[in-house]
Amino acid sequence: MDADGQQILFPGTAPDVRVIPFDSLTSQAERDSIRARAAEISRPAPLKSERVQVKHAKSAKKRTADQRRLEFQGEADVVAPPQSHIICDAPVAPLSLRLEAALIDGALMLCGVAFTFGVLRVAGVAFEWDKHSVAFLLLGLLTVPLFYKILWAVAGVDTIGMRSAGIHLIDFDGNPPSSTRRYQRLGGSILSFLAAGIGLVWSVVDEDRLTWQDHISSTFPTIPSGD
Repeated sequence: MDADGQQILFPGTAPDVRVIPFDSLTSQAERDSIRARAAEISRPAPLKSERVQVKHAKSAKKRTADQRRLEFQGEADVVAPPQSHIICDAPVAPLSLRLEAALIDGALMLCGVAFTFGVLRVAGVAFEWDKHSVAFLLLGLLTVPLFYKILWAVAGVDTIGMRSAGIHLIDFDGNPPSSTRRYQRLGGSILSFLAAGIGLVWSVVDEDRLTWQDHISSTFPTIPSGD
């Protein structure tokens, strides 16, 4: 123990007089001031926050009644009418009248076939029903409707069946068809017939109720405006 009554940890050594206690350097008021400044330094200053103003978009002007707008996500289904190939305002003849005209022309063709058979029988031509003669006979019978169609195409007029049904042929512009268009229609009719009649049945599903020969020749039968 030293003279002040303090215990010496290592006897035989004198305390280092260069060590000055902290309490002897400052007073209580100075220590409190140091602690306060240290607390202010260690505490971060609060960040300044500014009010952010969000500018709202100006409300859209009220749309007028006739102003168009875009529809999204199926709000409204816009169905455009199918575009017709016919330019004029003439209506396409109903299928019933076209069928009536075809039946009348077909009956006339059968009359021509029967007349041909009659002439051959009177001439004494004998028919042998083997495969060669039958094929030749069928080929000869097909020439009757072919010549019937060619006759009216060359004459440039409508067939008897069309006139009897009250319909006449015009082009897509509403004018009487030219000879070229009539020949094209004849070729289209042959194509429709050779395709197992699909070209004729096409009028059932066509948007304008037109057959293949109508589209090929750009002509169609119509009803007179007075009807």
